[in-house]
Amino acid sequence: MTNGDNSKAPVLLVHGMWSDANTLQELRDAFDDAGYNVEALTLPFHRSKQEHSSSSLAALANARLEDYVDAIVEAIQRQPRPPILVGHSMGALLAQLAAAKVPCERLILLSSAAPAGINGLGISVIRTLGRNMLRFPLWKKFTEMRLANVQYGVANRQTPEVQKEITDSSTYESGMATFQISMAPLLGRRSAAHVEVSRIQCPVLIIGGTEDRITPLRVQRKIAQRFGDQARLVEVQGCCHWSVGGRYFPQIRATMLDWVASSDAPTVAGRASAA
Repeated sequence: MTNGDNSKAPVLLVHGMWSDANTLQELRDAFDDAGYNVEALTLPFHRSKQEHSSSSLAALANARLEDYVDAIVEAIQRQPRPPILVGHSMGALLAQLAAAKVPCERLILLSSAAPAGINGLGISVIRTLGRNMLRFPLWKKFTEMRLANVQYGVANRQTPEVQKEITDSSTYESGMATFQISMAPLLGRRSAAHVEVSRIQCPVLIIGGTEDRITPLRVQRKIAQRFGDQARLVEVQGCCHWSVGGRYFPQIRATMLDWVASSDAPTVAGRASAA
C-alpha cells in the first residue's frame, strides 16, 4: 500500500479476468498521484504464466467467484476505514458482490461484467472468448487470452503496442469463474453472480465505453438502472473494454478523481429495483 493522505479514504483496486495487480498500474498511479493510499489486489490463484505449475493451474481452474469475493472482503476489512473500491471487468462485478457484504466509502465500476439477471452474452462476447468456449468441461479448465482475442474484444480501440503489452502480461483465468459468469443470466438469484443491490449503501460511479465488445455499454446502462439515483453513469465515446489504461484513460482518470473528490455524490435514495 502506498503512503498517501490519511484524511482520504483508502483505495482498493480489483483486477479483471486474465490479469493480476500489475495490470492496474496506470489506475494505481492515478490515485497515488492524487494523494490516496492505494492497494491493488491480486486475486487468489493468480500469478504470471511463467510462475504457474500444473498444480497451481488446477487450483486456479476450480476457483469460484465466492473465493474471489472472500479475498476482497478480507482486504476491505484490513483497511483502516471503509475504502473506495474500484473494480475492472470481472473485478467490477466482484466489487459489487463484496460491497453488498461490507461497507465501502464509494464504488467505482469500470467496464463491469454483467451481474446475474442482466444478459451480458452476445456474438461479440462469444467471439472475444474464442476457443475458451470450446473447453469442456469449462468449469474444470483454465482459460486464456490470445492476441487475436485482445485485438478484437478487449482492446479494439487501443494501439497495436498496447494490445501486445496486454497480451504479453495476461495470465490464465478460472474456467469455473468463467462458467459462473456465463451462466448468471439463466440462474438469476441462485447464481454466485447475483448482487444484492439493496445492501450496497454507498455512491456508485459506473464507466463504460461505447466500443466495448465484451462488457457492452448496454450492460453498464442496466447496472446503472438497478442503482437508480444512487449511481452516476459515464459513457466514454470511442472507448473499448480496456478502461484501466491506454488511449482513453486520461478522460477516465479525470472523471474518477473529480467524482471521488466531490461532496455532492448521490445517496441511496431513489434506487431502482434490483430484480
